[in-house]
Amino acid sequence: MSETEPDEAATDAAAHTRLIEDNLVLTGAAARLYRDGGFPGEAALLDRLRGRVSPRTQVLGEVFPGFPGPIPAPPQLYGGSDAFRIKQAAALAALRPPGPPTVLCLSRDIRLAGNALFLVEDGRPCVLFETYRPQERHVVSGPGPDFLRVDETIGGEAPVFLLNSAGSFNYGHWLIDDLPRLHALALLRQVEPRVPVTLALVSYFPHIDAARRRSIRLLLGDDPGVSIRFLDRDKTYRFAALYHATPCSLPSSGKSPDALRFLARQVRRRTRLPRWLLALRSLAGGGRRLFVDRHPGRGRALVNREPVLALLRGLGFEVFDPELADVRRQAVRFAEAACVVGIAGAGMANTVFCRPGTPILHLVPEGWEDPFYAELAASCGQEYRAVFGPRSANDWPVHLHDFSIEPADLTAALAEAGLR
Repeated sequence: MSETEPDEAATDAAAHTRLIEDNLVLTGAAARLYRDGGFPGEAALLDRLRGRVSPRTQVLGEVFPGFPGPIPAPPQLYGGSDAFRIKQAAALAALRPPGPPTVLCLSRDIRLAGNALFLVEDGRPCVLFETYRPQERHVVSGPGPDFLRVDETIGGEAPVFLLNSAGSFNYGHWLIDDLPRLHALALLRQVEPRVPVTLALVSYFPHIDAARRRSIRLLLGDDPGVSIRFLDRDKTYRFAALYHATPCSLPSSGKSPDALRFLARQVRRRTRLPRWLLALRSLAGGGRRLFVDRHPGRGRALVNREPVLALLRGLGFEVFDPELADVRRQAVRFAEAACVVGIAGAGMANTVFCRPGTPILHLVPEGWEDPFYAELAASCGQEYRAVFGPRSANDWPVHLHDFSIEPADLTAALAEAGLR
């Protein structure tokens, strides 16, 4: 190829991207989904999509109601540079948009590829916007140029409910953004009473797939009427009929309090006995203050871990690595925690199980601007505290750089939380 000849592959990719953009469709009517706001995109895009609704998708009912944008409490931030801390405090204190309701849908003759749902109309891929939101497209590829290819057709012999999102490969996003939507099964069973249901999940890695399977069983119990099937993320599936639920959160910027309350309530119901046993143990003086560790092989390791641990152990904290515990034990430990300090990461999503008002403190590398955990705290009725520290450059992506925490900053944050 000469230097002046256009890159045909890049041109074809741009044309396909444009094809999808021109043929996005809403899962349900805009007046129902975004009546009170919460559209995760520009207003101009919503205006273009108002008349474009999937003709093969039926909205069956509401799983969780829409929610107003929370008015966040002033974040309590420590450490790091003054400039970054001031900038982050302003960002976290800003008003949040409202969130749309979560609805259960039934789509017929629909396909799944690139983690997005789409139908084919007049030879064009019409992608459901709610499975292909702008902020998530860096990890949701959508159907490729060969979208007409079908690797497997799944018939309508038994109801199939698809549970997926852009972040399903990450346990924290799975726990907060996906798992609560299993509440949709209550509606589905009104439509299909006493019929076995297959939960379809896109497969990622053995360890995360196993954790997702166990978390489903924790939430639902040993329900013989529900089976789980993992789908190959590199294949295109065609469903004669497919149940699915719209998101229960906005990308990083909002989470349904109703969805999180449902999740926490169900899991607490399923863990009464182990929580009671842990409470008995705690009467002897241990196990209720958690330091949530993170394996250094995962990136974002704490460089001065030993001085930090010495400080926390002096206050009665116990080291707990969620990766070394099964899903049930993670939920139990966080549900019974009196205080949690932890390195920012998926394991800290378990704070959803902590009681409202539980002191929670995140250790975060300076430069981390993701509001995910601040939003989680606000939706769960918890104060958001974070201690920032300088990053240490390495070969990992920036958000996984190791970092250190100044013990004096941690001491100040703990004192404000009532731990001296």
